[in-house]
Amino acid sequence: MKVLVATDSITTLDILLDELTARSWPSGTEVQVLSVVDDVDVPMKVWREESYGVSAVRRQMQRRGEQIIALAVERLRKIGLSSRVVIMRGDPAYLISFAARKWPADLIFIRAHNRNDFRNRLLGSVAKSVVESAPCSVEVVRKVNATSGAGEFKVLLATDGSAASIAASSAVAEMNWPANTEVRLVSAVNPIIYSLEELGLSRGTGTDQAHRAIGSAVHALSGAPVKISAEVIAGRAARRIVQRAKQWGADLIVLGTNEGRGLSRLFFGSTSAAVANRAHCSVRVIRKDDISNSANGSQVWRKAA
Repeated sequence: MKVLVATDSITTLDILLDELTARSWPSGTEVQVLSVVDDVDVPMKVWREESYGVSAVRRQMQRRGEQIIALAVERLRKIGLSSRVVIMRGDPAYLISFAARKWPADLIFIRAHNRNDFRNRLLGSVAKSVVESAPCSVEVVRKVNATSGAGEFKVLLATDGSAASIAASSAVAEMNWPANTEVRLVSAVNPIIYSLEELGLSRGTGTDQAHRAIGSAVHALSGAPVKISAEVIAGRAARRIVQRAKQWGADLIVLGTNEGRGLSRLFFGSTSAAVANRAHCSVRVIRKDDISNSANGSQVWRKAA
C-alpha cells in the first residue's frame, strides 16, 4: 500500500503522524511525505536576503525538507514504514493530486483546514480540492477530542446504493477494526420527496431506495466483526451526514465518490467534498476503483486512549 502524506507545516505533519502511528498498516506499506512550498510561504526576510530571486524559494524548500526528515523518517521507521520526503514548489491543490497520480498512491492523508474567510468561500480549501481531484482515496484528518464511550469506535458509513457506495461498504468490511466498533449506516432522502411520501402523496420510492441501499451495505458488511445499526434520514445529503455524525459522536465518516465526469462527478464530488470540509471528525472518501488495492492487506485501526 502506498500512502501519500500531504503536509504544509510541522504542526500539520505531527497531527498526521499521530494518526498514522495509531494504526497498523499492511506489510510493505510505503509512505511518501509531500510538502508543497508556495511563494507566499517564504518569509519576507528570506526574500530580502536572496534579493527576491528563486534562491529564496529553494532555501525555504531545503529548510522545509530538513524539518520534515528530522520529524518523520525515524518516527515512521519505528512502526515499520519505509518513507521518503518530496518537496515541490507551486500550487498544493494541484500538485498533491499530481504527485499521487505519478507515484501512484493508494491513499492520500491530508489535514483539514476549515477556513472561514472569503478566499475559502471563493476558491475552496486545499483539502476540498484534493478530495474532488485526487486519483485515489483520500482521508481528511481531524484531531478531535474523544466523543465515544470508552473502548468504542464509531464509523458512520453513508450510502445511496450507487456503485461508489457499495465500494465504500466493501472497503469498510475489509478493514480490521478495534473491538467494540459500531458502523452506523445512513441513507439520505430528499426532504421534499420524504414529506410527500409521509403525507401519502407519493408512492414512497425515495424511502424504498434508501432502505435498499442500506440493505446492500449490510450485505457487504455481513462478514465484518462490527456492530451494525442503520437509519434513513431526510434532508440534503451532505448537511445531514455531517449533522448526524456529530450528534452520534462518530470518530470517522466513510463515503464513496464516483470516478465519472460531467454532472455525475460534479454531484458526488460536491457531496464528498462538502462532508470532508464540514465534518467534526476525520473523513475517508473511497473511490470505487481502489477497492482491489485493499485486497493487498488490511489496515488495523486503533482508537487512541
